[in-house]
Amino acid sequence: MKPKTPKRKRGRPSLAQELDIDGLLTIALDHFSNYGFEGAQLKIIAEKVGITNSLISYHFKSKEELWKRSVDHLARSIVEKFQDIRSELKDTEGISMLRSYTRQLIYYSAKKPPFYKLIYMEMGHNSWRSDYLISSIIDPLTFIGQSALNNASANPKFTAIPQPNFVSIVFGACCSFFMLTRLMKYQYEISTFDHEHIEKHADLVNQIIFDSFE
Repeated sequence: MKPKTPKRKRGRPSLAQELDIDGLLTIALDHFSNYGFEGAQLKIIAEKVGITNSLISYHFKSKEELWKRSVDHLARSIVEKFQDIRSELKDTEGISMLRSYTRQLIYYSAKKPPFYKLIYMEMGHNSWRSDYLISSIIDPLTFIGQSALNNASANPKFTAIPQPNFVSIVFGACCSFFMLTRLMKYQYEISTFDHEHIEKHADLVNQIIFDSFE
């Protein structure tokens, strides 16, 4: 007697197993960072991934959940990156550590534009999205760098700059170069994402911000 073929469960399990969730989250993150939450369309994300819109709905109950999962995907990447830096440079503190963080933030911003695009897009608003970005990305990064900030604060020159202003200056210096990519290309005929210019920008930012403290 021929054995019965097991009935296929509902919910497209075979398709669910084939879907590259990390790839989907990467594409969704890029789309959200370019068009904003309101402007993003699930059907376009599905088209870019090469799947049906219904398959996205199978994995994510709403656009809000997809946005949050995409941010979580980004958060894991950057927090792990800076935890590794903290571990590799465990014998470094204060201004020297802040230099390393700043340089790596510039490199990371060049590699992951959705990072700075989402921050600038959402941080000017009081919303569930800005709250989520703070709790998932900003707070963990601040925690990682807090000991270096505390140590640097022993320097009288450094304490002349309030920490909120210092953080905003560093973040702006790290990210604005890439946000102005079109302007840099138009006026100066350079590509901000070329390694040569990323390296030069990192050197200049560290020189301008930190040399006066040492």
